[in-house]
Amino acid sequence: MSGGWRRLPAFLPNISLKLLPLSEAEQAAYQQTGRVRELVFKTAPSVSKLEIRAFLEGVYGLNIAKVNTLNVEGKKKRGKYGFFRRPDYKKAFVVLKEQQPGSGVQPQ
Repeated sequence: MSGGWRRLPAFLPNISLKLLPLSEAEQAAYQQTGRVRELVFKTAPSVSKLEIRAFLEGVYGLNIAKVNTLNVEGKKKRGKYGFFRRPDYKKAFVVLKEQQPGSGVQPQ
């Protein structure tokens, strides 16, 4: 392809990450320090730790120290027409790296 329009590669993974709210202890720590150390996401059971890390670093530019995951089985419920199950999901606990003083952009 010479002289023509060139398509740039796009990183569009088929990953659904839902950010879960902070716990009361994490909220208290955020009030004191102004920084969140760990984020919790809800995602599909088939997503791996490496995919979660690559997605968050590539799309959002986060500095991630480690990713821990927990598979959660859907609850069994009783409804009007018998029993049913909520879908299974995976919880991803993402620990962010500590920022070094002076390495980030300082507010003015």
